[in-house]
Formats: sequence, structure tokens, C-alpha cells
Amino acid sequence: MIRKDFFIIIGFIPFALFAQSSLTFAVVGDIMNHDLQIQTAYNKEIDAWDYKFSFEFVKPYLETADIAIGNLETTLPGDREKFSGYPQFGAPDELLDAIKWAGFDVLTLANNHCVDKGLDAIIRTRNMVEKNGMIPLGTFYDDMDQEKKAVVIYQKNGFKLALLNFTYGTNGIPVPSPAKVNEIDLNILRKQIRKAKEYNPDAIIVLLHYGTEYQTQPDIYQHYVVHVALREGADIILGGHPHVLQPFEVVQIKDKYGQNKNRLIVWSLGNFVSNQLRVNTDGGMIFQFQLIKQNNHILIENIDYIPVYVDFRGKHYILPIHEYIYLSSSIEKNKANYGHLTWNDKKYFVYFKNEHIKNKQKMANFFINSLEILKVLPKKIEIR
Repeated sequence: MIRKDFFIIIGFIPFALFAQSSLTFAVVGDIMNHDLQIQTAYNKEIDAWDYKFSFEFVKPYLETADIAIGNLETTLPGDREKFSGYPQFGAPDELLDAIKWAGFDVLTLANNHCVDKGLDAIIRTRNMVEKNGMIPLGTFYDDMDQEKKAVVIYQKNGFKLALLNFTYGTNGIPVPSPAKVNEIDLNILRKQIRKAKEYNPDAIIVLLHYGTEYQTQPDIYQHYVVHVALREGADIILGGHPHVLQPFEVVQIKDKYGQNKNRLIVWSLGNFVSNQLRVNTDGGMIFQFQLIKQNNHILIENIDYIPVYVDFRGKHYILPIHEYIYLSSSIEKNKANYGHLTWNDKKYFVYFKNEHIKNKQKMANFFINSLEILKVLPKKIEIR
């Protein structure tokens, strides 16, 4: 006679063998706040600022991710007299309110503008990020705080991640004592990644603010720093600072611990929102990927990106380009095309799905340039 519980045991074996969990990411580049952004976000009737409009159209892609990360490239000084754009940034707190509303979970603070408004602003910015329920990375109150919090452990969906953030510098402005900023000193970088390894995380993610502004390919310095980080055991590199997109790739590298596995590099995430007008700076991307844990083995899967464009029509709106643009393999009658590109040896023409764009040609140009830089057609772009 066959026991009934025999079938129960056998039935659960496949689940035990193939049980997996996942963690989805949405990562963006520089969240900037130039003078015109401050001016246009101000509401005279209530004597306050409101930036939610900037994030309204990208919010669905951020809040549905398990973890959304951005670079806050400004300070939050609190004093209206200190609100300013380039070259020394200070933003109203309402910018942070909008960032939280949009769905961000983690903000990198170690960037070249983090000390623009002095010691009080460094401390206050970090405090405000924490007060709003988000995780700040890369700036610290003092030596002891840096020692304790340089490696942030983030746990969700059964994953344990180690997060670190570094900047190449602070525009020549000394970091005011006793505050500390994680600057790219290779000895400190190695030390912090070693410390991260001690937590036995599922993945070590290093967010780097580095590179040459406005260059669409990584420079020698970027390559060197990333090589060091990966050899030390970093699994994912997320880069920014050049204000333009640079390529992303998955590479197989053996670290000093003998682990030979795929590792993800995003050389530069570009701008997310700004008032910069140089070519390739008026947009960026939401970089998406997923970590899969299967029987304690971590895979990096479902890599994609959403190109975004900042459309200025009295205010700065971040728009997901795939919702407005489509590609056609032929000239469409009675429609103006806004450019063309060659993809896989086939010519495609750029068209718009609707007319609600202030600067169609600029959006089309940014989209075409982004494909030339990244060499990957985003999955959400429609081809007719």
C-alpha cells in the first residue's frame, strides 16, 4: 500500500528545488535644481514650492520598483536666502517632498555639489532624507558616523544588499569639519568593500560619482576605479556625473576571492531632471534590472531602460519617451517624421504618437542620440 503523505512529500520537492525570490530596481541619474527650476516651481499664491509636476509622468515606473535610487545633486539648506542653482546648489525642501512622492527609496548624496552650502547644509540634507523615510548614502556627520554607516545594508524580499556611494571630489571646496564625504580614495574604497563583504550580502552595489562631464564614453579614470571595485568584490556599479548617458554592460570578472561571475556596470546614468541645455543633457533614463535569487544563487536579469526627456513648457516635465515616440520602417503619409536611425541594418523613422510635446525635434534628437550611445533598443519602444 502506498502512503498518502508520500505524494505530499514528492509534490513539494520541485518547489523546494526551484523556489526563488526577486528584487526589481529603477535607477536614475542626477536630480538637479537650477535657478529656472526654482523659479518655475514657486507658487506665489501659497508662497511655497511644488515640484511634483516634474515627476508626475515617471512616478508609475519608480513607485512600482522594489527599490528606486537617484542622485540628489543639490543641498537642502532650509534657508530661503540660500536657495540657488549653479554653481552652488541649494533647493527648497519641497523638492525632497516630490522625490519621496515619486517613489524613491535611496538617494546618493556623495557628489561634487554636496558641500555647496557648508556644514549645516550637509548635516541638514542627510537629516531631511532620513526624516522623509529614504536612505541617504555617502555623506556623514563625522568620522564615527562614517565608520558606522559607510556601508548601508538594505534588506527586502529576502535579499540583503550592501550599498556604498563615492564621489571623485567636491569641486575643490574642502569638506567642512567634522562632516565627512566618501571621496574616491582607492584605499578607502577597498576597505569599505571588504567591510561590505563581512555582512555576507547577496550583492554589493557601488554608486560612483565620477568621469568627464559631457563625454558619452567612460574615460580611463572610470575604467580604473570600476576595475578596482569589481576586483574587490563589487557586483553592480551604478555611475553618474557626466550629465550624459554612457553605455551599460554585463561583464564576467573574477574577483580576488576567486568568484567568477557576471557583474553589471552602468557607466553613467545621465541627468534625470535639470535645466541643462547642452546636447545629450536634456534627458536621461530610468535604468531597470532585476535580481533573482534561486537556491542562494544570484542572477542579474531583465535589464532594460526607459529613455526620458525633460520637456520645458513653462515648467520642467520628465517624460518617458516611449509613451510619445514610435518607430516606423516606412515613411507614413500625412505625418511629419522627426528623424531616422539605422538599427540592425534597417532604417527606421521617428514619429510621435500625440502632439502634446513642446519640443518634438529636441526629444527625437535626444532619443536617437541615446540609441547611438547605449547601442540597445529599449523594449518598450513600439515599432510599427
